[in-house]
Amino acid sequence: MTTFDVTTDTLARQKPVRVLIALRISYLTDESTSLERQLKDAREYISKKAALGLNWVEVGVARDVHVSATKQHPLDRTELGNWLKERAPEFDLILFWKLDRFIRKVTDMQDMLRWADAHGRKTFASVTEPIFDMTGPLQRAIITLFSALAELEAKNTSVRVKSFRESIREQQRWPGGMPTYGFEVYTGEDGAARLRQNPHQVNVIREIANRLVTTRDTPAIVADDLNARKEPTPRGARPSSRIVESGRAYQWTAAGLRKLLKNEALMGWKMESRQVPGKKYFESTPIIDSTGNKIRMAEPIFTDKEWKTLQDHLNERSFSVSSPKHVTPFLDVILCGYCKGKMRLHVSRRETKTGRKEYPKFRCVSPRKVGDRTRYGCDQQESWDPGRLLAAFEEHLLKQLGDAEAEERIYVVGDENETRMREIEELVPVIMADMGPGRRYATALLRPQAEKLLDNLSAEYEGLRRMPTGDRWEYRSLGKTWREMWEASKVPELEKLMRRNGVQFLCYPDSFELVTPARLMV
Repeated sequence: MTTFDVTTDTLARQKPVRVLIALRISYLTDESTSLERQLKDAREYISKKAALGLNWVEVGVARDVHVSATKQHPLDRTELGNWLKERAPEFDLILFWKLDRFIRKVTDMQDMLRWADAHGRKTFASVTEPIFDMTGPLQRAIITLFSALAELEAKNTSVRVKSFRESIREQQRWPGGMPTYGFEVYTGEDGAARLRQNPHQVNVIREIANRLVTTRDTPAIVADDLNARKEPTPRGARPSSRIVESGRAYQWTAAGLRKLLKNEALMGWKMESRQVPGKKYFESTPIIDSTGNKIRMAEPIFTDKEWKTLQDHLNERSFSVSSPKHVTPFLDVILCGYCKGKMRLHVSRRETKTGRKEYPKFRCVSPRKVGDRTRYGCDQQESWDPGRLLAAFEEHLLKQLGDAEAEERIYVVGDENETRMREIEELVPVIMADMGPGRRYATALLRPQAEKLLDNLSAEYEGLRRMPTGDRWEYRSLGKTWREMWEASKVPELEKLMRRNGVQFLCYPDSFELVTPARLMV
């Protein structure tokens, strides 16, 4: 009979709880919830757990700056989303400063609870809300209740802001928020917030307009010049410590210049956002009062004649970029070769003498880190023809993976192995005791059955012991080759499969590269 050696000392040790600290600040946050404070309090909280004898270990920090919890799901956030989608086996618990730093919608919280169940029953904890230290069904109920309250508070805040803005809609009072570049807020003699020109920013705007109209510089040339002399952008000029805190340095762009110069707020008008009929996006338009007139908040930056000349020039030379008719294919698979950022399909339209023409292009639009700054897109500003790019993608994919077996990456919870090993450890002594005199397996007839059972349990235990014990990714065959999947599946299904398997298609001006894990290669 195989000797069964059980070592319980190692398993008896307390398993460390690997903690991921999730930080978030939004456009509306203040110093009381800065990233530094959230991180400091979170680490102190982990230290307190250690003092209580709990083995909590910090394994990472997800920092998301300028992210609204009511508008962006945790899975869609830049840093937290990467941890959730790609690095889930590396942590057991998500620690946030307060629930509304993590989530503000009940439906999002329910999504995350389902995600936690599917990924090893991960748990959540709040630094400032000890009630989340509960475990089991009661914790889920409390989390759902608090997320509902957070969503209700967000809605109440929105209602209060909208109510205030509606009450002063036709008045020459500033309703709050950051004004358009070229203006600043000041307190009037009546104590109300009002607008006036910002002299430096007005000079910058007039310089831009003059260079475009008079010297015929292109928006790209002007933008590069402003960046070279480190002129703050409209967002970079905001008096917010959160800009410094996030390490973000905003850049002037050609598209940003055109958008700024076409904004009627430069003429001092009070503006409001209205949803474009039949569309999901909004546009900014002047408010019309009950007498049919626009409301002027401040002195205009341009005269009426200058404004018309500027708009005629912009309309003559501008491209209007709109959302594509179709969702960008393979959004998380086709990437820019320079910065590994996402590629989106942009459809630019230009009015010509023969009518409107469309110019579809794939372009890199995702943010990337440059030192301590965040920039959008690439310095190269390359673009790719959709037909050429997608044809090259198909060619590279089928050449490299066409005959390889298609697999699906699945999340495996390591605790399942450990649970079964503990069951075997508890069962073996019971069986061995039943082999003693006068016990169940003491007879010559039944003793071989007990020995065979112990042999099987020993072999199972050794097999489990050699397997990885932590959470991990494993691959399951789909019973088809990649070529068969390409010919039979739709784009969303293929994109999901490639994303799960870590397939990436990198684009360069004169070449393309398909990057795949070595295990997928034929």
